[in-house]
Amino acid sequence: MSKIYSSIQKAIEKSRGNQMNSPKKRAKQTSASNKNAGGVSTGIFRMLPFAIPSEEVMEESRIVAATDDRSARTAYNVLRTRLLQRMRSNNWRSLLVTSPGPGEGKTLTAANLSMSIARDVNQSAILVDLDLLRPSVAGYLGINANEINAGVGDYLQGNAKLNDILYSPGDFDRLALVPNRERIENSSDLIGSPRMKDLVSDLQDQAGQRSLVIYDMPPVLVCDDVLALAPSVDAILLVVGQGVTDRAALETTISMLSEYNILGIVLNMSEEKQGGGSYGLY
Repeated sequence: MSKIYSSIQKAIEKSRGNQMNSPKKRAKQTSASNKNAGGVSTGIFRMLPFAIPSEEVMEESRIVAATDDRSARTAYNVLRTRLLQRMRSNNWRSLLVTSPGPGEGKTLTAANLSMSIARDVNQSAILVDLDLLRPSVAGYLGINANEINAGVGDYLQGNAKLNDILYSPGDFDRLALVPNRERIENSSDLIGSPRMKDLVSDLQDQAGQRSLVIYDMPPVLVCDDVLALAPSVDAILLVVGQGVTDRAALETTISMLSEYNILGIVLNMSEEKQGGGSYGLY
């Protein structure tokens, strides 16, 4: 068993002991799969402008929806199932995805997890690129910047409405994207603003009971953005990379987030196959 795996187990057990109990404006017609979506209220997913991903770029970015890697698909399906079970048991509907430092796979995990959730006919997901300092969700998906007329940064600065920043990524009927177009320096000021609180509330209200809102955010130790949003979301998912994450950095991150609901820790880049793949949830 690796040192990072042992550290994860100790850190998450300690944390749980401290936690609270708790665009191109083409109209998208409702598809047949949406009509028979197992009782999911499609709500805002029915009519959205398209922001079409590139299959080639997604494959290069290791987005599992664009690959034939069955082990990766299985790993994310297992991650999805375990995560949804924990979320449902607590009636949680918003999730913040972050990591201690850069390069640990948080955006990849957020994107793949969102797509995996959207493949469940009983669920839907909204993926929000809230890494204002280094927006990368659209880049990972290969979405052309010309297809994004407004993003989350525009909304937070008062230059767009909610309906202006929601997009459909093509074939995923139960997935919506809120991309970000450009780097914003005063990120924590915006994330701590009343405008951000309105966005969190409005997304949850319009998405419905069977939808999970996932926020991809900067690393905890890079800036204070995560701490600014954490009180407004239900749970936090930490992503760590084997061979990348420093043990001291992980322990510091856990300590900083100890008063919030840490749903679990995803061990990325692991050679130890956990739960059908290299994306174990602890």
